[in-house]
Amino acid sequence: MKLLVGAMGCALLACGPVLPAQAQNASADMVGRAVAPIEIRTVIVTAFEIGEDVGDRAGEYQAWAAVMPEVLPFPAGFRHLRYDPARKALLLSTGIGTNRAAASTMALALDARFDLSHAYWLVAAIAGVNPEVASVGSAAWIGDVVDTDYGYAVDPREAPAGWTTGMFPRDRKTPYEAPRGDARYNLFPLNKGLRDWAFALTSGIKIPDTSALREIRSAYRHQPAAQKPPFVLKGAEASGQTFWHGKLLNDHVDKWVAYWTDGGERFAMTAMEDSGVAGALAMAGRLGRVDPERLLVLRTGSNYSAPPPGIGAADSLVAESSGLSALQASLDTAFLIGMPVVEAIDKDWDRYRGTLPGTSQSRPGK
Repeated sequence: MKLLVGAMGCALLACGPVLPAQAQNASADMVGRAVAPIEIRTVIVTAFEIGEDVGDRAGEYQAWAAVMPEVLPFPAGFRHLRYDPARKALLLSTGIGTNRAAASTMALALDARFDLSHAYWLVAAIAGVNPEVASVGSAAWIGDVVDTDYGYAVDPREAPAGWTTGMFPRDRKTPYEAPRGDARYNLFPLNKGLRDWAFALTSGIKIPDTSALREIRSAYRHQPAAQKPPFVLKGAEASGQTFWHGKLLNDHVDKWVAYWTDGGERFAMTAMEDSGVAGALAMAGRLGRVDPERLLVLRTGSNYSAPPPGIGAADSLVAESSGLSALQASLDTAFLIGMPVVEAIDKDWDRYRGTLPGTSQSRPGK
């Protein structure tokens, strides 16, 4: 990995990487003159990387890093940023989990080096896929993010008779109790007009099928959606700090998502960051730093969220790290489906800077 080196050739350990001239200081240059922040068109948000930026076993960051030539330090985050000056795009790795995602997103939103007031934020990351809805390798554009952590919980072995879960809303007394209460902590609705535009732009893209994907989905012989070759769809996402797995938890999350979305789009993907990302952008939006209506979430299925018939939940979960894997296929899909959106925003920036695609909504920025 190459870091940008300044004209004076300072040693990396002494002064760190030198930024593009525009980003060295958002308020003043070396002689005190005002320097405008870099206007960003798209921020690509990933959660994890396995090793280096490029050249080794890939995580979510690598495919995007390969087309982002500049490295920018990000001391408040968990990995440096990458920058593409041609598309005016930034690449962020938040770290895994809702807490790291929220902190990293807020740190970038408040970074004075960048003008993010008109930036689109694209989460392009992998997920668990609901076998009742789609197959491994598939890509879902998300309309609602539902937090699965916030609420009350008792061990299900101590739950009252008739309960199918020990989780229930914090201001209710039983699971899924109607009417629904305060949804602010659990429901993060995204801009569905923008989401539908991204879906229409990419729904015709053929996602490569592989022998590994075919073998994985063959075990789900009683679930037609899980047996389909990978495809692009729309759906809701369950977002929580815990990597869960199993039929009973899958059934609960399916009902939990339906409860908070009033029976809207079905739970399609489960991931660990996006309620944190959405919450941070909402807060930064109140400060005028970002426009939270410009958040897109693309999740691709790297594993099923429940095992096939005849395999226990714990055995299935443990086997994720040692058996057949859809990881690389899902990583490839996130880039394949996400990049056309980045390119479309860049190509029509004169229009999309002020008006959100998929809507007639003028968004002048803050």
